[in-house]
Amino acid sequence: MHKYRLELRWSSVEYPTDDVAALKGAYFTGPVIKDAARLRDVDELTLDMTEQHTIFTPMSDYYHGILGWKGVSYKGDHIFLSEAFIRGKYVNALETLENHNWILIDCGQHEEEHHAFHLVYWAKVMLENGREKF
Repeated sequence: MHKYRLELRWSSVEYPTDDVAALKGAYFTGPVIKDAARLRDVDELTLDMTEQHTIFTPMSDYYHGILGWKGVSYKGDHIFLSEAFIRGKYVNALETLENHNWILIDCGQHEEEHHAFHLVYWAKVMLENGREKF
């Protein structure tokens, strides 16, 4: 996955409601940025973190979170996101994101010719040391 690796990092996280995590100081980094299309200022994508959370049984559906933002700024090998958030049913129900966590996103099936057939991005919550949170 190295070529298609995208990391979502942040400086702090707040929970304004039960289903929203506001990511302060959020940014993307990783090798996929150099080949990726430019992001729109206001957009969102769906992160599928189901595989990492199957230990929480019974889970009646998928663990999808909507990552959204309102503003992007490119600086070197980082893409900074303004007003970034993750919204979803399980965002604050199974566990909470912490300031030093980050999310590993696999962009492998999202090259332009495949993207329309793969509407979610596989993702995992990671600890600061690079190990999976669960």
